[in-house]
Formats: sequence, C-alpha cells, structure tokens
Amino acid sequence: MSNPFAMPDSQSMPSMETRSTVRLKRVGVLSAGMISGVGGAVGGLLAGGILFLMSLTMMGVAQQGNMNGNDPTAAVLGMGVGAIIVMPIAYGIFGFIGGVIYAFIYNILSGMTGGLQMEFSRD
Repeated sequence: MSNPFAMPDSQSMPSMETRSTVRLKRVGVLSAGMISGVGGAVGGLLAGGILFLMSLTMMGVAQQGNMNGNDPTAAVLGMGVGAIIVMPIAYGIFGFIGGVIYAFIYNILSGMTGGLQMEFSRD
C-alpha cells in the first residue's frame, strides 16, 4: 500500500501547473484558539519589550530630573519588567478567547454560506 501523504515524483506529476479549489466549511474551535493565543502571546511579548525599553528611557529621564530626593527608578523599572511578564499572558489569554469565539462564529456562518472558497496550486 502506498503512502497517500508522500510527495509524488516528478514523472507522475503533469508538466502543467495543477490547480484545485476547495471549501473550508469548518474550523477546529480549540485549534483556532491555540493559534490565536500563541500569536497573541508573541504580540504581547513584543509590546511588553517595547514598554520595557520605554521604561528604561523614562528611568533615565527620572534620574536626571530627580531634584526633590524621591527616586522613582524602582517603580518605573518594575512597570517595565511587569509589562514583559503580564502582557504576553494577557494577550495570550484574550487571543485564545477571541480565536475560539471567531472560529465558533465562522462555523455557524459557513453553514449558512457554504464556507470560504480557496484555490491551491502545485507548482
């Protein structure tokens, strides 16, 4: 029995480009949630990193303008480090929830409309 997932060799492939059109009728709700959650966590890490760099800049400005004896550097640095920890977690959770909701709504609407039409080609 041959492997149905194996790539065909060049002799069995037609010389012309082959195109096929398929419809996406359903989306796995949890898998869409996981993809959205991981994407959100990566976005949160990037946003947290930017906020951390901004807090370092604010910390430098606060140190130069420190005339009355109050030292805000620990609070500003804590906010920056907190952003690197909190933002990926929050973005990941909300991304997961949003992905699940979107996939659920897509599955309902694709039942009414027939789903997304996609065209694939094998070069």
